Amino acid sequence: MASCLMLVSIFGCSKYQVVSELDVHLYHLHNPKTNQVEVIVTEQKLKVGEFYRLKSIKLIDLEKND
Repeated sequence: MASCLMLVSIFGCSKYQVVSELDVHLYHLHNPKTNQVEVIVTEQKLKVGEFYRLKSIKLIDLEKND
C-alpha cells in the first residue's frame, strides 16, 4: 500500500514545462525529469517557459465535444 501511494505521489506531482504554444489553447509540454512529452488543449492561458502540474491544468476533452 505504501509503495502504491509513493507511485501516485511521484507521477501525480510531475511538473511540465511549457515548450511552445502550437495554436490557440494547444500547448507542447515537456517533463525534464522523466523526458515525457504532452500535447494538451486547455482554455487556460499558459506561459512559455513556466512549469505547471498537469493535474492543476483544466484540460479540454476533445472526444466529449465531438
